[in-house]
This record gives sequence, C-alpha cells and structure tokens, in this order.
Amino acid sequence: MTRNEARELFLNSDCSYFIMCTKYYSKYLEYRQLELPKSLEQVWRNEKIQMLSMEIRRKRDYRLFIRLCDMAVEFRDYEKLRIVLNALRFVNPPTAMDQRLCMAETILGRKALKNRSGLIYWAYDNGQLAIAIMLMDQALQYLGGSEEMDKEMEKRVRRGVRVSKRMIEELDLGFSKRDLRFYYGIH
Repeated sequence: MTRNEARELFLNSDCSYFIMCTKYYSKYLEYRQLELPKSLEQVWRNEKIQMLSMEIRRKRDYRLFIRLCDMAVEFRDYEKLRIVLNALRFVNPPTAMDQRLCMAETILGRKALKNRSGLIYWAYDNGQLAIAIMLMDQALQYLGGSEEMDKEMEKRVRRGVRVSKRMIEELDLGFSKRDLRFYYGIH
C-alpha cells in the first residue's frame, strides 16, 4: 500500500480505525503495517474536516454535520469549534423527531456527563460561554415539540432533557425552569 492509497483509505473511513477495520479489514492490516506518524493522520483529519465542512454547505444534510462533529471533537480546540459552528449554520433543521434527537444528542454529547462530551462542553471548556449557551438553545429546540413518539424516542427525549437540565445547572448557562417551560415546552 502506498502513502496515497493509505490517505484515501483513511479519508474514506472518516479517519476512524474502527470504520476502516470493519469495512476494509485486509486494507486496514496493510495500513497499520505502514506505521504512519500520528502527525500525518492529523493533517489528513484536518483535510477531511475541511472537505465535510464544504460538503455541508452544498448538501445541508444533518448527517454530514454529525460526522463532522464526531471527527472534529477529537481536537477540542477553538479553531475546529469555529468550523463546526459555521457548518451548523448551513444545516437544514431536521423535522422528524428521530433526526432532531440525533442533532440534540450530538450537541449535548452521547457519553456520561462526567466525560464532558458533546459540543456544549467543548465550547465551555474553551472559555466560550456564549457559544455554549447558543448550543444549549439549539439542543433544547431540537428536544422540544409535541409530536407522537414511540417509547424508545420518549426515553431518549427524557434523557436529553435530564442531561440539559444538569448541564444548565453545572455550567450556569442561565436558563430558568420558566424558560424551559415557556420557550421550549420542556417540563
């Protein structure tokens, strides 16, 4: 495997060893034998982030945004946060509840709170309180609504609301219970 082939494989696997291993196992083994420096993979990851950002501008698809976040969150720096926020502006707001939940979970984080995952913690940990508040507002908008849901979706919404309330309190984001009820329909 050449370096160019390795680059293509890395980019096509969304810069993820897991994806590479599960989709292209034999090529993954060849890739690992190259023992490429992490710094080179970081350069390629930056390229992929830029590519996805441009693709989001064209397609406006929330799934591309989620892929971008999964890749960029590894850096947890302000520059990548700016790229993610800029991409968020171009995403067409999903209307189906399961799509809205995916967006809310991406913003809030999918791991336990102690892991500080998601975009809100990322912004807050970089000293960007205003961005954290804006992201919480966005997540709450995705969680709100009164459409019919199955039990699994209701469970995910309850978890999202619970996580939101804890983050609001922990990070002192300034959302009151009245705000949650009045503006977002969250009790």
